[in-house]
Amino acid sequence: MATKSRLLFLLKLLQRNSDEDLSLTTAQIRKALSDEGYSASVKTIRDDIETLKEAGFDIIVNESAGLSTTYSYVDRTFEVPELQILIDAVSSSQLITKERSRKLIRKLAGMAGPSVRDELQPRVLVSESIKAQNTQILYILQKIREGIRLNCKISFKYYNYNMNKERIPRHNGEIYVISPYATIWKDDRYYLVGYSDKRDKVVSFRIDRMETPSVTKQKSVPVPSEFSVTNYTDKITKMFDGPEEEITLRCRNVLIDQVIDKFGTGINIHPVDEESFEITETVAISGTFFGWLFQYVGEMMIVSPPNVRNEYMRMAQTVMQETQAVE
Repeated sequence: MATKSRLLFLLKLLQRNSDEDLSLTTAQIRKALSDEGYSASVKTIRDDIETLKEAGFDIIVNESAGLSTTYSYVDRTFEVPELQILIDAVSSSQLITKERSRKLIRKLAGMAGPSVRDELQPRVLVSESIKAQNTQILYILQKIREGIRLNCKISFKYYNYNMNKERIPRHNGEIYVISPYATIWKDDRYYLVGYSDKRDKVVSFRIDRMETPSVTKQKSVPVPSEFSVTNYTDKITKMFDGPEEEITLRCRNVLIDQVIDKFGTGINIHPVDEESFEITETVAISGTFFGWLFQYVGEMMIVSPPNVRNEYMRMAQTVMQETQAVE
């Protein structure tokens, strides 16, 4: 038992404190073992390392005449560039809350060797104001996938924001009952796709807007033969790149969800009247931005600055002229 315990401690010691660029000497290993109450000679350490190597662990032994033998653990599941990509994805994801992002990044960085561990920090910067607020997302996903696995319907409440940026149940707390088919990741959002008996069609729900579902005992409605998850995914979302400008947008109240989706809950909302509100935000001005704005014609408009408003008007005029030209 003592030998097994010593072997496990030695393995963890090498994993945490050595890699391709950082080695542990025999003396360092003996001291670490001694501090933990293990007594080990140079031969014991050499034999233990050989046992770990025979078990499949990639440990490099460096022996040079006149120098202390050193050992390095180089068997890493992920290469450093792969870990950096995963860390950037976690950092920039709007799906994952700030605290959960920090925990995941620490875990991912911990999988690297000690010589690069501290360097593995997010390289993609994202405003924390648009990070997810729903701390239950992982549990929601777990329940959805349980429903899919068991081929059973799930039930839940669905939420929207009000003008005070508070989450309120949609349709006075209606309980939605859905046959879950799949989860979709689209434009950094997770969606549940499934069949609604009430609406008699395939529908989608933003997972971060859902209450944690309950898995019912009702069997799911079979996936319609004409339904394709890939085709459905292409119908769900879209947005920008260009010089930045501080702009003021006037929006009808019905667009509060869309505005919060795009700019986060940190926005300042200024009511104009009973039917509309204004926000001032810095955005990248481009055709893509105007395209996003264009879908809300009659419900969202640029108040200032004049140069951006005029550019938007010119684009609208161009669209009208091109449309008339086709006729």
